[in-house]
Amino acid sequence: MKFFMRSVFFVAGLLAVVSCTRELSESYDTFEDQALEAWIAQHRPELSDNYQSFGTSGYYLEVLDAGKAQPADDEAGRTDAADMVVADTVCWVKLDFSGRDLSGKIILTRRAAEARLLGTFTRNTHYVPYYRYCGEQNGNLMEGTYLALRQKQVVSEEYFDRHPAAFRDVTSREFYLGKGAHVRLYMPSRVVGGSGLEGEGGYEGQYSLSAGKPLIVEMKIEGVVKNPLGAEGEEVDAFCDEDNGGLQVYVQPGEEGTTGGIPRPWDPKDEKHPYNVGAEWVSACDSVPQLYVNFRYRPGDRPMVYSRPYAVGYEPYASAASLPALDEKIAAALKKRFHDDKDVALYDHVKNLDADTVGLAGTAKIWYIGRFLDGFIFDTNIDEVKKLVYDAGYSSGTAKSYTPEDGGMIQAFYYTIPHLKYGQWAALVTTSTNAYGAAGVTGSTTTSGSSSSGGYTQSYYDYLNYLNYANSYYGNSYGGYYGGYYGGYYGGYYDPYYGSGYDYSYDDGSDDTTTTKRVSTEIPPFTPLLFEIYIEPQK
Repeated sequence: MKFFMRSVFFVAGLLAVVSCTRELSESYDTFEDQALEAWIAQHRPELSDNYQSFGTSGYYLEVLDAGKAQPADDEAGRTDAADMVVADTVCWVKLDFSGRDLSGKIILTRRAAEARLLGTFTRNTHYVPYYRYCGEQNGNLMEGTYLALRQKQVVSEEYFDRHPAAFRDVTSREFYLGKGAHVRLYMPSRVVGGSGLEGEGGYEGQYSLSAGKPLIVEMKIEGVVKNPLGAEGEEVDAFCDEDNGGLQVYVQPGEEGTTGGIPRPWDPKDEKHPYNVGAEWVSACDSVPQLYVNFRYRPGDRPMVYSRPYAVGYEPYASAASLPALDEKIAAALKKRFHDDKDVALYDHVKNLDADTVGLAGTAKIWYIGRFLDGFIFDTNIDEVKKLVYDAGYSSGTAKSYTPEDGGMIQAFYYTIPHLKYGQWAALVTTSTNAYGAAGVTGSTTTSGSSSSGGYTQSYYDYLNYLNYANSYYGNSYGGYYGGYYGGYYGGYYDPYYGSGYDYSYDDGSDDTTTTKRVSTEIPPFTPLLFEIYIEPQK
């Protein structure tokens, strides 16, 4: 009987704990909503009626440019237009965005200038729009941005009438965002992400917003892709065929059809052999699409042409003219290192190189430069190139030892390296299918050091701060209490929470000593890659 009573009390106590936890969470959401509402009323009152409600949450919407937004009642237009963000099963979007807390502090960005202000700028980072899937199920977009892209948006009649420039091509105040749309979302933490955006990693060391904090996201829709595989393939074909010397596609015998492809000749004297064909680029394999090789490539002979060269205002990619200048320096460094600084590479033509091909069983020692098709160098194992690109903070490179039949490297190398000769330069371009996969590779920053924590429970202070800020706006008698109390006893440490700035930043009191920092470049999904490769001669 006593055991039974103890069990009843234990269950009752457990239920009470669960109930209190739920009530605390619900109250926290309520106070956060009140705090955000108060901030909007004080700082952006014209947005008060632009609240987009979805279930138990939502966000405030500011429209800087509606772009090609589609009226909500135009169903045919929404589903048929190829450049719209619509409620389709398959849709990939390119988003240029940055995020700030309510005090204006930059939290995350895809922009080099803002990253410089934030202190997270690195030469390893590829500052380009965020390219992600946006379908019926949310993958890895912030919930608020996902809702803005997928759901109908509504602005007040007064706001619509007062901003004719923003809605110049839109006839309705109810619409779906489309290509070119430029908006700001004022989001509570529930639609940012329950665990916040803090911690290392993310986009090259950014994302430093703690859990439970509202976020202002400025977002511009740069592009919409319904078939990412097709778009990627078209980009690769254009890079080779239109910009860099032409393309010859090889197909298996009997499959010539209407593709314009031909069977690959194996006789080096054949005019259609890769060593002789008029086009610079040829298929690496007659059964693998959009994997092309330039067997006659030599650094400096014919500089690569990038239709949209990477330029962010900072070296080594300060302007569009920076890439050709950088490539000249790289070519000179490679010539000096691998060819004793001779005027030309060691051989006049690949077919005159007296060397064996690597084959599947051979072992190649590979030196490489990996690029995106805008010219940005995301990886290399050549020290001289690292010096030119990254300037400092890089480790010494070593040749990659690779035996194709053993695997261990990207598929593009497996289909390409066996056909290369020892002592040969070559270039290859490939879609993501033969590289790092459609999902790409997440960028990261790894820092090693020592630290000691300040030791407080941050979520509890968050709760009190939301309560106080809401109270200070709505006239509760508790308004200003915490600001005055902590201001008097802790030298103004907590005052920013209650002044006009509404500063969300914390100083956690840690004592950090950083020793090393390693940044890995993000490889976005469905992103083509270019490699310049040198195979060491056999000894």
